[in-house]
Amino acid sequence: MAGLLKALENSPYGTFIVLATDASAKDSNDTDTVNRIFSLIDSMQAKVFVLGANPCGSAYDYDFQVYKDIASHSYGHVFQNVYPSTKVADLLNFFLQIPLNSTTRLFSVDGDSYYYANFSISTYFTSLIISTACSSCLVTIHNPSGVQANTSIILSESWGSLFYVENPDTGRWTLNVYAGSSYSLRILGFQAICSTCDIKSTCKKDLLSYRCVCNEGFSGDGYSCYDINECDFNYNWTNPCSNGYCINTYGSYNCVCSSGYILENKTCVDVDECSRTELNSCHPLATCYNYNGSYSCSCPAGYLGNGYYCEVVNCSKDVCGFDIECTTYNGSLSCLDPCYTYTTLNEPSRSTSYFVYYYYNYYYYYYGSNDYYLNGWFRFVGSGGIRMPEFCPSTGSCFTRYPLWLNGAHPEPTNGIVNRTVCALYSGYCCYWTSIVQIKACPGGYHVYKFNGNPTNYSRYCTDPTTFADSCLCADDEECKLVGGRYGCYCKYTTDISALQDIRPEISCGYPEIKASFLKCNLQKFNLSTTNIHLRDKSCIGFPDFNMTNIISVVSILKKEVCGNEILIAGPKGKCRGYDNMINNIHPLTCIFIVGEGLHQDACVVNITINSSGQLLASIALYQDSSYKTPYEGPEILLTSETVLYVGIILQSVASDQYSVLMKNCYATSSMNSSSSTKYDIIKDSCPSNLDSTINVIENGNSQNGRFSVQLFGYVKDSNVVYLHCEIHICENATEICTPFNIGRSLESSCTGVFQ
Repeated sequence: MAGLLKALENSPYGTFIVLATDASAKDSNDTDTVNRIFSLIDSMQAKVFVLGANPCGSAYDYDFQVYKDIASHSYGHVFQNVYPSTKVADLLNFFLQIPLNSTTRLFSVDGDSYYYANFSISTYFTSLIISTACSSCLVTIHNPSGVQANTSIILSESWGSLFYVENPDTGRWTLNVYAGSSYSLRILGFQAICSTCDIKSTCKKDLLSYRCVCNEGFSGDGYSCYDINECDFNYNWTNPCSNGYCINTYGSYNCVCSSGYILENKTCVDVDECSRTELNSCHPLATCYNYNGSYSCSCPAGYLGNGYYCEVVNCSKDVCGFDIECTTYNGSLSCLDPCYTYTTLNEPSRSTSYFVYYYYNYYYYYYGSNDYYLNGWFRFVGSGGIRMPEFCPSTGSCFTRYPLWLNGAHPEPTNGIVNRTVCALYSGYCCYWTSIVQIKACPGGYHVYKFNGNPTNYSRYCTDPTTFADSCLCADDEECKLVGGRYGCYCKYTTDISALQDIRPEISCGYPEIKASFLKCNLQKFNLSTTNIHLRDKSCIGFPDFNMTNIISVVSILKKEVCGNEILIAGPKGKCRGYDNMINNIHPLTCIFIVGEGLHQDACVVNITINSSGQLLASIALYQDSSYKTPYEGPEILLTSETVLYVGIILQSVASDQYSVLMKNCYATSSMNSSSSTKYDIIKDSCPSNLDSTINVIENGNSQNGRFSVQLFGYVKDSNVVYLHCEIHICENATEICTPFNIGRSLESSCTGVFQ
């Protein structure tokens, strides 16, 4: 600062000073010196450039910021990371050549991000000189007409740039600065001296040299200029009045446009009458076509008229044919074949075999699905059936409160579009509510239906599952037969089950229900129908699964005393909750849940009632290591993805050779719902999953303990909470084969060999 002050004190008016340094100003705190520098810059109109400086600390510290303040105040720049070169010399030499008092300071800004601003030019300048100091920035400048200005580059380097705009118009200019780091920008108005130019010419500059050029509309050498007659034959190529006629003016011309054209920027351009309703007389339904200087109108298909007036053809005249739908909209007529313009409905739950008995009987607020929103043509596809039933469905079917069925026969292809009555079942009355639908038989053997909502709220259009195109997709214990003119799946009766009590249901525990599923063929072997399978409450009977031909299930919601449920609570603070029931008073049905979030150390203990021996006591716990001796302690356990889980299931207080614990299915889900479709298998069908090498099953099916370990897997990355589910079977050693096996293999094919 002291050196800069001395330079200013010994320099003339309008001096140009270059301060070359390699560091911050260590005497920046000398307030008197710095204030004197700013005062001399103002009085002397001096310009200061700083080259090569880098901050000793932060670039925002005042000992470095003072350089930027001085440069900005004097319309100079701070160029960092610049070393002596010919480019630096070119930039400095350019500013040294600018004559004294030939520039006007117009705009200055220092920043470090995107910047938008306006600046005004009120007097004529030969050019604008724009200089920047930045490592990566882009500057765009627009003239008062909003057009980006043409710039001539003098210098463009990584540390700065210098360019100019010739003969800038007066008015408000705009600029945009796009920068990724700090920058500075200065704009000077430069006025060249051309004292001998004609008054109708302009002084032009190329860098810092000058010449006189006649203005637009005039011709000459710049020192003597005369008007051009743009309307003269020899000059008419210079004016765009081809769609009108030309009138010459002093230094310019005017165009008078023909009909159908409008003057824009001294040019006759076509008027688009079609884009402006006040300029065309087309009928609102007609199509407008624009031409140069004119337009035309045309009525749409299904209308009569010249386009200025259109008359709709009425659908009642059968203009589309008996098997094609005719529609009108805002006077417009359309002919559509519904066999190709339908919406697909593919929910299997529309099947009359989809029966949700426990909802209907125990959820008084249950209404099921509702087809109030169905409007238009629809086609049924999928395993639920491809046509509506021509019979009255049973109460509680089709996953709705009021099932809808077709009271009449479906049409043949030769019948075209026909009307049929749809009925809604309510309280034993098959046709309590009715409505009319349209139906058409289509090529390919399917039907389409035109619905207009439904006849009553909470009603749904059902499907007949026997009409499924692939209705013989039977299970392994079934075969496809033609009975009564229809193909269906019928039992083969190859099961080895000899007594009802030997039938082992598949138990599913999950929110909001517990479910036991039987093979239909096993039941039919003993002449049992779905109503013969029930829980303690005999009104809770079995029903066919809607998407399986060979499964009969009995279900209860998780609610005390519903269907005879008895609630079991065990473990500290009620962390374990269970529901106990009986199937046909023979098979126990018990589901246990750990209540609360996270993995808890509390062992889950439950009493399991058996007919012959009273009760068994089983528990499940999470252990700290492979010794399976020390459970985790504390209210909750926080684990990482690398932690190994040691899970133990123990059958207590029974003779060692009487029962064994068989872990059938153990898996993880991201929700408490054990029936979630997204799960991570650990043990499946009594055998460890071969997709995870960290799974280690120590005991399963050969003792009163079930033990396995697994590392917390990648499954946890998608969820903050992981629920571990284990389905166990208490195996009676005297009457059952308790060693693990895979379904589909022989009983002798143990999976022990794949244990780690």
